[in-house]
Amino acid sequence: MSGAPQGFSEIKLIDPFEIHTGPVWRKDGTYAFRVAEHHCNMRGVVHGGMLMTLADMTLGGAVWDATDREPSVTLNMQTQFLKPAKAGDLIEVTPELTRRTRGFVFMRGDFKVGGETVMTVQSVWKLLGKD
Repeated sequence: MSGAPQGFSEIKLIDPFEIHTGPVWRKDGTYAFRVAEHHCNMRGVVHGGMLMTLADMTLGGAVWDATDREPSVTLNMQTQFLKPAKAGDLIEVTPELTRRTRGFVFMRGDFKVGGETVMTVQSVWKLLGKD
């Protein structure tokens, strides 16, 4: 139940908030996250705030890669919770860049457990420019 999925490598989390959520793994453009008990609410399913944090981490990582490491911030994120995920579940997402302008990046992702979509996310990211 623990450890990296086969072929995935752990991402080094450096954000002071995000380091408490991991580990998160990556293989090519796909991210994976194993739900632990402390990610769950009193009903025994992963907390919606944890799922939104995962979405921000993974889609933000994809923006970072797609923009050659240009700093950005989440401007907007729309989240649809479709099914519950539980402790032990492996959640995977392959973020998709849907549009890019000079100042914004538009992303989406289907977060899946065993091929079943548990959450969909659409987000807009403001590019801050390189120093």
